[in-house]
Amino acid sequence: MFHRRHRRERILLPGESEGRRSFLKYGLAGAALLAVGGGTWLGTRRTRPSSGLSGAFTVLSPEEATVFLELSERLLPPRPGFPAPLDVDLPRRIDALLGLMPPEGQKEVRQLVGLFENALFGLLLDGQWKTFTASTNEQQDARIRSWQQSRLEVRRTGYRALKKIVYSSYYGARETWAAIGYPGPPPTGGMVEREPRFLPGTITEGASPSPLAPPPALPEVKP
Repeated sequence: MFHRRHRRERILLPGESEGRRSFLKYGLAGAALLAVGGGTWLGTRRTRPSSGLSGAFTVLSPEEATVFLELSERLLPPRPGFPAPLDVDLPRRIDALLGLMPPEGQKEVRQLVGLFENALFGLLLDGQWKTFTASTNEQQDARIRSWQQSRLEVRRTGYRALKKIVYSSYYGARETWAAIGYPGPPPTGGMVEREPRFLPGTITEGASPSPLAPPPALPEVKP
C-alpha cells in the first residue's frame, strides 16, 4: 500500500520564486472565510488604531497595522538586547514588505488580517467574543495557538504566513543584528550599504514548537 507523502507548505515573500498560483493555499471553506470574515470593513470595523503608529501606510490601513503590531508584540516578547517592535517601526517595515508583493498577494494578506482580528469568527472558532486587539494578552496567546493548531488549513497556513511576515520584517531591521550575532552585509567597496528588506531563508514554517517561543537561531552569514 502506498502512503501519501505529506507536502510541506511554503509561504512566499517578495524576492522568492513564485511556486504556486496564490500566496495562500486554501480550499473552498477557507476562501469563504477569507472573503466573508476577512473583509476589511467587517474584519476591523471595531479596531482602534494604536497611538504608537505614525504617518500613512502604503498597503495597510491603520487598523490592519495595529493588528500586526499587537501580533508582533506576542510573537516577539521582550528579551534582553532585543528592541521592541515599535523601536524598529515594525508596522511600517511590514507595510513596506507587503508593498513589494503583487496586488493579489496584498489583498489576501489584508483579508487574512481581517479574519484574524474578527470578533464574530473569534467566537465561532475560538470561543472569544472579542477582536484580537481588544483581547487580553492571555486571550491573544490562546487565539494564536488556536490558529497554529487549527483543523482548518486556511488558519494553519495563515498563522505561518503572518508569523513569517512579522519575523522577516523584524530581523531585517539593522537594530536587531547585534542581538542575533549578525555582522551585517559584507563590504560593498565604497558603495552605500542598505538594510535588506528581510533575511531570506531564516524563518521556516514549524521552526518553533510554540508561537510564543523564541525564534530559531539564524544561519551563519558568510561573505
